[in-house]
Amino acid sequence: MTEKKPRYFEQPEQDEAPLGFWRIVLVVISTHLGVRSRQRREEDFRRANGLHIFIAGIIYFLALLAGLVLLVNSIG
Repeated sequence: MTEKKPRYFEQPEQDEAPLGFWRIVLVVISTHLGVRSRQRREEDFRRANGLHIFIAGIIYFLALLAGLVLLVNSIG
């Protein structure tokens, strides 16, 4: 039996629902923190659209960067 490899930019199987908005946000944040198990990560890659994860990651990065700039400006 061969192990299925994650598919990054393909649609999920017919019996699996794609990930919703809040689940994608949770995936991006937990990936940043490094707390995703291998099994959950493989499920995320199987069910999520890679483009949606990429866009959510860019938005998260920009929000984090803006938050850090505001924090530094308020301290200094």
